[in-house]
Amino acid sequence: RSATAAGGVLWGELDQATHRFGLATTGGIVTHTGIAGLTLGGGIGWLMRAHGLTADNLLHAELVTADGGRLTTDDHPRLLWALRGGGGNFGVVTSFRYRLHPVTEVLGGPVLWPLEDAPGLLRHYRDWIAEAPDELTTIVALRKAPPLPALPETLHGRLVCAINSCWCGPPEAGTAVLAPLRSYGRPLADLTGLRPYPEHQALLDPTVPHGWHYYWKSSEVAVLDDDLIDVLVEHTARIASPRSYTLVFQLGGAIARVPEDGTAYPHRNAGHAINIDGAWLPQEPVTDRETAWVRDFFHAVAPHQVGVYVNFLGNEGQERVLAAYGEATYRELARIKRIYDPENVFRHNQNIDPALAPLATARDGS
Repeated sequence: RSATAAGGVLWGELDQATHRFGLATTGGIVTHTGIAGLTLGGGIGWLMRAHGLTADNLLHAELVTADGGRLTTDDHPRLLWALRGGGGNFGVVTSFRYRLHPVTEVLGGPVLWPLEDAPGLLRHYRDWIAEAPDELTTIVALRKAPPLPALPETLHGRLVCAINSCWCGPPEAGTAVLAPLRSYGRPLADLTGLRPYPEHQALLDPTVPHGWHYYWKSSEVAVLDDDLIDVLVEHTARIASPRSYTLVFQLGGAIARVPEDGTAYPHRNAGHAINIDGAWLPQEPVTDRETAWVRDFFHAVAPHQVGVYVNFLGNEGQERVLAAYGEATYRELARIKRIYDPENVFRHNQNIDPALAPLATARDGS
């Protein structure tokens, strides 16, 4: 129950290969994401509440270091710790080995409600997920309904609150678990179904095609309290673009059972990751409209922030990198960085500055 993949593999390719054996590991929410960047930043995805982050399932890595040497993590356990969330700071990872789990079909898909129902819906959702089993992962999408063939044309462009689910346990149990959500109010559309896991992974692919231009901000929060729900609904109502959106990822479950210092991915007790995305087409004139919407939304969410997921950072400076890791994790990452890349060759990233750690004298099992 393990799989080895080279650094250039995409999640859709890995999922198809492991699916032939009835196995899978946590791997993002679309198929065209690369395995390397997602894994090294932590890796949130549809299976995370049941089976942990992608980084939690990373068993072994091979990499080329800044001095041109080749290493495996078998002899460097602290380096493996750093790769489980520390990003591309320590070398070019050429091979990943993952723990796999029995996953064949999953139950889920999006259910859509009009945005005007969102204040009550999101309060109902918050209370419902408080008792949700680990086999369930959900993602809330706040946006204008995209022009997907699976959606009635009358919904295209309408402001909606969509709740996407993925249940990876027995289907009969999942039907019962999802019932309180699916029966709330009068949904505009319900695309819940039993699908092969790779097919579920591809459901959101059309909403994030290559070539669009993006500007985004992100925060992790403890809980969707009433004030935050009101902020989410209020700012979604201001969306002008048919492409911009906000995602609210449900965390917890297996993620929260790993100790805070167990990997370089901290904030294990965060309840949700919120990602606010402004998007426009390459041929559209660049204006401040989408970026201003993102910034205003982000500032309104900021009082609720308890951290930020490093893979959701843009070019936001070292203060935000520190917010992603916290002081203790950052300092340990800097110490390890000093061992493997003291000159900070790998710096075009969410950078760990090796100058913050004392020089280590040897690669003694780190």
